[in-house]
Amino acid sequence: MSTGTEIHMMQLGDSLFPTGLFAASGGVEELFMRGRITGADGLAEYLGSVISWQLGPLDCAFVAAACRSKDRDEIAGLDATCGAMRINEEARDMSRRSGRQLAACAAGFAGGDLLAWYAGAAGTGTDGEYPVSFGVCCGALGLGEEAAAASFLYGAVSAGVGAALRLGMVDHLEGQQVIHSLKPAISGEAASCAGRGAGDAWQFAPEADIYQAMHEARDGGMFAT
Repeated sequence: MSTGTEIHMMQLGDSLFPTGLFAASGGVEELFMRGRITGADGLAEYLGSVISWQLGPLDCAFVAAACRSKDRDEIAGLDATCGAMRINEEARDMSRRSGRQLAACAAGFAGGDLLAWYAGAAGTGTDGEYPVSFGVCCGALGLGEEAAAASFLYGAVSAGVGAALRLGMVDHLEGQQVIHSLKPAISGEAASCAGRGAGDAWQFAPEADIYQAMHEARDGGMFAT
């Protein structure tokens, strides 16, 4: 992997990238409010489960497929299928908002007709699902499927830890320890996603789905998911 590729990975996975994911907790807020997660160990266990049972087998399948695809119709189909497999309305809305923003921002500095088309179509001709958008952006920057998936998963973990920090569940040192402990899970899922497509996507994360559904019914909260 070249230095340039590594820098592209860091940029797209950075919490500074303006996708709005800082407003997402991925269920962490609801679990914390209900006393199901109270510290670093519980947070690491939850995020590890989500990586292995949801983000890896579902989201990363679409990241990988979109990263290698050069066909507009195929990408539009990936978008539709990805949205249909996301159970909770909050999560779908957040995925689409973030995906559209990601594509619009990346199109400002990354070349390629495919990304330009996707950024223009997101929200009109396509849904702009975040995993698909992420894959398209990574493809435009020349990243491979494994690198794209690793960057995607790191960004998701970083968002979850960031949510825990703002909730007061962990401090900054504990947050970095959680991220470090999840590196093997991130690497393993990223390595296994190459060659996957929509037909290979699956998920089984009932705890995450249930608590995200509970969050939808909450009158007030710090996070959008």
